[in-house]
Amino acid sequence: MRFIAWFILVLIPLAGCTNAAYKIPQREYRQQVKTLGVLPLLVDGRSAIVHPEAEAIVRLLRRVAEGRSPQLVETLRAGKGYFDVRLVQEPPVLLAEKLLGSGLRDSQGLPTGFKLDSQYLKDLCQRAAVDALLVMVLQGVEHEEKRWSRNTFEYLTTRFNDIMATAAVVTADGQRVWALNGADATLIQPLQYPDFDEAYYNHTQKVRLKFISYAGLEKSLVPAATPNDDRIPAQPLTDWLDRVARALTPSFLSSLFAR
Repeated sequence: MRFIAWFILVLIPLAGCTNAAYKIPQREYRQQVKTLGVLPLLVDGRSAIVHPEAEAIVRLLRRVAEGRSPQLVETLRAGKGYFDVRLVQEPPVLLAEKLLGSGLRDSQGLPTGFKLDSQYLKDLCQRAAVDALLVMVLQGVEHEEKRWSRNTFEYLTTRFNDIMATAAVVTADGQRVWALNGADATLIQPLQYPDFDEAYYNHTQKVRLKFISYAGLEKSLVPAATPNDDRIPAQPLTDWLDRVARALTPSFLSSLFAR
């Protein structure tokens, strides 16, 4: 009896973590979204990228995002949580321009989603014959955060400019039924760093923010190719796509505690 009670106490918080991304009860989600459409990974070129080489960074992000969705579709199909999972074959730049409206932010500046073009969203769902679309976006974000020095206990709290990723499942009528955004948005690549060494050697308390060079960003986002792979995805992006797949795939815990 004690073991059963302990087992339940352990499972309940885990189930809460599993359920957190759902904006409606999971049973209702499974009833509404039987066929899921997956858009290409989009880049919001109009978002807050204040780097001096912003246009080049947008092109880099589009290159990094290219071809990421097909593997996610296969993973979701293997999870057997849907009647079907379909890749929506549309040009990513056109999709971003026509579907994404203004970006939404919380009080800390973290991305909480987008205003979507309702008619275009409906048309996409109808053309693909899906119940809802998975919309994943890479975007520039300015947000408040504390960051620590790599070698000391120094830190700086200020507004940083980063590339972050969000994801949402949206039905044809515009209802957001699942999302990883806000506090659940994922940092993919910092664009700035606090130069603690400069402040130390200049005997000042003022720590300046500096931009990571384009060359440094490219090395972070596009690691060197191997003989067996033309391009290896950057690890933070790969990890995030894995997280999206896990969160959208039914598990024993999610089915046991589905509301």
